[in-house]
Parts: sequence; C-alpha cells; structure tokens
Amino acid sequence: MGNSVSDFERNIPAIKTVNPQSFGDSMVVAPHPDDETLGCGGTAAIMLKCGIHVDFVFVSDGTLSHPGSIKYPAARLRALREQEALRAVKILGGNEDDTTFCAFPDRNVPARESIYFEAAVRYLYSILTIKKPKTIFIPWENDPHPDHRATFQIVTAAVSSLTTRPSLMQYPVWFWEMGNQEDVAMIGKMQVCAVDISATLPVKLAALKAHESQVTNLIDDDPRGFRLSDRMIAHFNHGREIFFQNLHDQVNE
Repeated sequence: MGNSVSDFERNIPAIKTVNPQSFGDSMVVAPHPDDETLGCGGTAAIMLKCGIHVDFVFVSDGTLSHPGSIKYPAARLRALREQEALRAVKILGGNEDDTTFCAFPDRNVPARESIYFEAAVRYLYSILTIKKPKTIFIPWENDPHPDHRATFQIVTAAVSSLTTRPSLMQYPVWFWEMGNQEDVAMIGKMQVCAVDISATLPVKLAALKAHESQVTNLIDDDPRGFRLSDRMIAHFNHGREIFFQNLHDQVNE
C-alpha cells in the first residue's frame, strides 16, 4: 500500500467494498457544514434513496470561515451556513426534521481538556438516546483539524454510556491534504472499507455546491476567508468513499 498519503489514495480502488445498506439507520456527525457531504455524502444519498433513515448533526457553527467579513458577521454567517447545510441535506435526500445544529463555536468545539466537554457529551448523549442510530459516521479520530478531533471525542464519549452501542465509521477529510506517514501507519491498524458511490456522485457534488460560502466567492470582503480549493475537492470527486473502524468497534453485518 505504501506509507504516504498519496500511496494510500492511489490504493482506494483496491479497498474492500461494502454494501451501505448494511449500516442500517444511521447518523452523520459533521464538525462543520460541508463535512457531511465531503466525508460521506454519497453514502448517505444511497442509504436515503433505499429508504434507510439518516440523521445529520452539525457540531460547530462554522463562523470562523470568514472571520473578517463585514457583510457576514458571525450571527449572519451562522444563519447562512445552516441554510446551506439544510439545502445540502435535502439534495442528499434527507430532511430538516432529521437535522440538528449544536452550534458550538467554530475552532473551539470542546475537546477532552475543555471545561465544556462533559456538557457537550451530555448533549450528544441526549440526541443519541432519542435517535438510536445503528451506525454513526464521525470524523477520523486523528484528522488534522481540532474540531474534527474534538467531535470524535465527544461522540465516542457519549456512545460509551449507551446500553446498545452503534458502530462507528470514521471518515477522513483533512487527512488527504495534511496527513503524514504516522497517520497512514495508524490507519493501517484499522479496518478500512469503501462504498461505491458512483451512482450518487452527481448528487454529492450538487450537495457540495449548496455550500456556496465555502466553494465560491459569495463572501468577497474577507481576504482571510476560507474557500475549498479545487485540489481539496478533487480528493472527494470520485466514485468511492472510504471509512475506518477501530477493531474493537462493533461491525454491522
């Protein structure tokens, strides 16, 4: 497989393919609006098309994507990003009633060392006890963004208190651009699988376009503003989505 991220990515076609219907009723947990589409939009679209229930939980408010914008101060940007997320969810086949916005502060999602961590865990636990997903899609535990790692920590802590624990499928986002050899070695110790999303790739790309603030110059008054690069998007513009699972996590059959 090789020990670099590029080697790993080239090997994606050889990764074991699984049937997404085996995941059952699921929950997609996204650190920011757009991660749901980048990480597992095609898989979610397949499941929804097959009549499988999928909930979407957005963890942060996403307001630091354009911190210097005068046109879009934090409150307006939060509202915009929630609207974009809802449009993306609907394009994927989901609906507003199955979408939750936690609105934790962008780049300050409570990690284990935060005094707010336990409160965040209790909140996620309350959602999980109502929704009861069979599978939860979460960011890869070592993804090179603090909000992604914190999201993983919150969800796994909440799941640990459940009587019946769902499977946890981890999806990479910033690994493709910022991962290193140690990350590849870490993933090599995990179960890795892929879903063939060739049938829903156009839907995934349409959902990504719904996040206009992240993929266009919609917000044009902040030189520090974030925009997904074509190079970054290219990592997700192909017919397979991959997921990692720790060996001790339950596997749905």
